[in-house]
Amino acid sequence: MKQKLLLPLVFATLIISVSGFSQGYHVRIGTIGNSITHGIGLPNPETDAYPAQLGEIIKDIYGDTCIVKNFGLTTTTMLKHGDTPYWKTQHLKDYIAYAPEICFILLGTNDTKPYNWDVYGDEFIDDYLAMIDTIKQRNPSTKFMLGYPPPAYEIVWEIRDSIIVNHIIPAIDSILKLVDAELVDFYHPLLDSVHLFPDNIHPNVDGARVLAEMILEQIVETDIIHQADTGLTFVTSFSTSVSKLKSGSTAELSWTSINADSLYLNGKKVDNDGSLRVQPQETTTYILIAYGEKQNDTVSVEQVVYVPELTSIKIYPTKSLKNVGDTVFIQTKYYDQANILITDQYFNVQWQIIEGSGTLYNPTDTAVSFICVSSDTTTIAATYNQASDTSVIYILPGSEVVSSVFDDIFSVYPNPAKETLSVEIQATITGNARLTVFDTKASLVYQTGFTLTNPEKHIEYLNLNSFDPGLYIINLEYNGLVYTRKFNIVK
Repeated sequence: MKQKLLLPLVFATLIISVSGFSQGYHVRIGTIGNSITHGIGLPNPETDAYPAQLGEIIKDIYGDTCIVKNFGLTTTTMLKHGDTPYWKTQHLKDYIAYAPEICFILLGTNDTKPYNWDVYGDEFIDDYLAMIDTIKQRNPSTKFMLGYPPPAYEIVWEIRDSIIVNHIIPAIDSILKLVDAELVDFYHPLLDSVHLFPDNIHPNVDGARVLAEMILEQIVETDIIHQADTGLTFVTSFSTSVSKLKSGSTAELSWTSINADSLYLNGKKVDNDGSLRVQPQETTTYILIAYGEKQNDTVSVEQVVYVPELTSIKIYPTKSLKNVGDTVFIQTKYYDQANILITDQYFNVQWQIIEGSGTLYNPTDTAVSFICVSSDTTTIAATYNQASDTSVIYILPGSEVVSSVFDDIFSVYPNPAKETLSVEIQATITGNARLTVFDTKASLVYQTGFTLTNPEKHIEYLNLNSFDPGLYIINLEYNGLVYTRKFNIVK
């Protein structure tokens, strides 16, 4: 493997030299990168990825004066117009808030894919410089280290080594002429080290260790640690738990800081790291100021507050219907303009069958019961003003009417019947019940209500003299459920 190795003599000299490096602040190192930095394919990326290993081995030289934090995210590109730009990730926002003293960037591998480089490759240098400028806006004192991507030993996931060597590396060389940054060459020393990259792209644990050692070697040789402007005060995070807050609800603001003597939130002193539950009545900007020995830092969060308005309805059958005569509840859910579930309001929903056959009964603002009397497809709609939704109910062709409960709960006899039908119900709890009868055209032909007392066996008698001969479906609504039976009338 072609790479330089750290000499024990160099280490010994440095250990002596850093003995005087006694400062009260940590040097924060942050790594930006794709899946190689993220640690994809490693048994435990949190400890095995090269930034994590760097954080451990750097202690051998600098003790606990350095903190290394990994902001790598798989599949990302430097190109703003790439398929997964690092620019559009929360990782970059978090990185900027972290405000590291030393920034290590390893992007470019995914940029080599045809639909990235072949279309937008001429934007790579400008996007790279823009990222450096974006990071420096947060912390102008940031020192930069740029990495050549490791070799792509074969074309995998459309990653092309030819683009790395002929375009990405020359582009980084051009950037190094324009900005003050150090180079870590992961490419040329690793050309014969495919054994460290089992899938030809990502390092194994040993490979990640080698990458970490190569970064450390460059840190030591350039003495970049001692060049870092430490002790600057920053708010390293400030966020709200709810991006869009319903009027009357609460959200939690939380924050962290570094090297701060004191923090003030909208003029009120708060802990340097903490949280606060807020209930603004309107959209409010919260300003957090961190005061420190060398500088102050100010960040803000806008808490959006809105009055919920119904914008969409979703309806959900509680079960699938498989047979003619089955009954199902169809329930509603309401969502506001932020796609948040509305739980404290109900709306006068209009229910209707817009295709197929069956009947809807006992409609409410939150649910309706549906019974199908023929083997076809039925589409049910719920509408309120401009908001609506539909649900399609499928019935198996040729299905028969079947009972959905046991005979000892709900039974009808005689069947077929002529003049009178006995409906026997075994109560399980005390409560109100209702019987409804439908014909095959889904018309309600009979209904009655009564109270059941546990453990009473209740019998209702239906006079059938006014009923036409044919098939009927009878439902028992009781204890929050709907039970279904069928009976025939003959004359």
